Amino acid sequence: MIYLDNCATTKPRKEVVEAMVEALEEDFYNPSGLHTGAVEVEKKKEAIREQIKSYFHCVNGELYFTSGATESNNTALNAAIREGSGKNVVTTNVEHPSILNVLKEKDIEVRKVAIDRTGHISLEALLDAIDEETMLVSLFHVNNELGSINDVAQWVPAIKERYPRIKVHIDGVQAVGKLPVDFDRIGCDSYSFSGHKFHGPKGIGGLIVAKHMAPFILGGGQEMGIRSGTENIPGIYGLSAAFKALDEEGIRLKEAKARVDYLRRGIEEIDDVRINTSEPASPYILNVSIDDTRGEVLLHMLEEKEIYISTSSACSSHRTGKNPVLEALGLSESLAQGTIRLCLSRETTREELDVFIRELKDAVSAVRDIIRR
Repeated sequence: MIYLDNCATTKPRKEVVEAMVEALEEDFYNPSGLHTGAVEVEKKKEAIREQIKSYFHCVNGELYFTSGATESNNTALNAAIREGSGKNVVTTNVEHPSILNVLKEKDIEVRKVAIDRTGHISLEALLDAIDEETMLVSLFHVNNELGSINDVAQWVPAIKERYPRIKVHIDGVQAVGKLPVDFDRIGCDSYSFSGHKFHGPKGIGGLIVAKHMAPFILGGGQEMGIRSGTENIPGIYGLSAAFKALDEEGIRLKEAKARVDYLRRGIEEIDDVRINTSEPASPYILNVSIDDTRGEVLLHMLEEKEIYISTSSACSSHRTGKNPVLEALGLSESLAQGTIRLCLSRETTREELDVFIRELKDAVSAVRDIIRR
């Protein structure tokens, strides 16, 4: 099996699974309890919180454990709008649905900065959209479909210098584990991540905030009173193991870049191909349009060979109508229909890529034999 859909989810590492089993079989206590077992689990939970904060170089901020990035993004946006003052929010036209769908429900002006034909936005365009009535700016760190990178470590300080009172939220889901992330250097008000995107467990994520928030789930007062409910200790243990592996192994950007460049060169051997991912971009995502094919047909043909890819993000694969990301790139209908997304992991090998490239070429040839008759 060759798995190239790692933007949707990643396979949990062995040590992640082992840590979760430990929590389920041994440290099964409720950390809110007063007996020794519960107190020890509470201490481990708080040590993990500090471990993860250290990974993000978060000295003065706080980390709240959540169920994942959708909850983290929803929470950050709802809090900023509830607590802020202003008349508009600035974001981009290619944010994740957990950003755009929240804003769509708000009675507030939403200004969407459009990506250009390379899949990027510029700092100038972003600053032009912001004014004194802006209460919140929400940006992706890495786009989940194209891999485009926003230089948030440069942009957030530039925004804050002009408009100090504006809240800035960064969706870091496709960045964590794949790019260096320094929360204090970025200077944003909140940053979201999800464990299952970097070989951790599903159902656990985090929201890092610069300033203590008002409660958003009321109950027993867990998570410093912000998010009540018995904590997901197996998920937290697994998340800790995933971050520990990142600390030990490092980001390995050079290796990742060599791997994705190798894949790009192999795909460019196919005629009438457009590579939609342009630098600066994540070295783990390659979005490709192949003329006179159908992305979904290619997906299922490769699936028969136990090769797994996607045609778009997992959270938008059931939508109807045009893909807003591909539409923004100005693709022809034929190229848009032949678009696939390839998401690598640090475990992807060149041998696997060789097999994929060979099978993709065969699948493209078979589809074109029918379409080009």
